[in-house]
Amino acid sequence: MKLSTRFGLVGLGGLALLSAVQWARQHHLQHGAVLTYLIGVGPNFAAAIAITFVALAAWLDMRPVADVAAVGRRFRMSAALSALGLICWECVQMTSRALVFDWQDMLATLAGIAVSSALFAALRRA
Repeated sequence: MKLSTRFGLVGLGGLALLSAVQWARQHHLQHGAVLTYLIGVGPNFAAAIAITFVALAAWLDMRPVADVAAVGRRFRMSAALSALGLICWECVQMTSRALVFDWQDMLATLAGIAVSSALFAALRRA
């Protein structure tokens, strides 16, 4: 399987997780403090993974013969843009009366980037 396909599937998995968490939020699935917390921060966690890998897969599909160093640089750039975009969005929410700022969403974003790094390392070798 091509590397771009593997990364794209991880990105789709992140989008599926994001959709599942959103479904759980809309149906008010709250079974205890831990699940309620995970449903609350889940969108940021899932979006960090999805954005990183969708961007990486799209780039790699355009450059199928990219060397290992270039793929690593592009992953770091995709992860940084994902984290920066999600954290900036969280900061924008501080200026809105309708949106809710939560610093734990920022932590969930960083956790998603950490999981993305582990997935990248595992998939790059496979």
